Amino acid sequence: MAQGSARNKEKTIELLSTHFKMGCSVKKACEYGGIPQSTVQTWIDADEELRLKIKLWQNEPNTLARANWIAKMAEGDYNSSKEWLSKKEKDEFSDRTEHTGAEGGAIEINTEQKEAIDKALNDM
Repeated sequence: MAQGSARNKEKTIELLSTHFKMGCSVKKACEYGGIPQSTVQTWIDADEELRLKIKLWQNEPNTLARANWIAKMAEGDYNSSKEWLSKKEKDEFSDRTEHTGAEGGAIEINTEQKEAIDKALNDM
């Protein structure tokens, strides 16, 4: 690679890093930066270190959000704790409503129930 191309790559990645650090995909970062995605994707495909660096940048918002969430829980914030449990300990604390049968299988409707449903639909 020519010296000018290397500097251009470094400057371009530096420009795009701002967008990556906001969690943007390569496509979105390139759109915001006015850089051809194909050029950047070629660099990423050929450079494992760059690929890992971009992934790290893209994860910064998630890491910050998680740290904020944990800090609120450490302060004793009940709602943050409840939300954490509903997302991380779903079996015990989720407000989720199941729309499946036993063990995640299909909902079984007996003939009587099916006839009642069909009748109600027909009467509409």
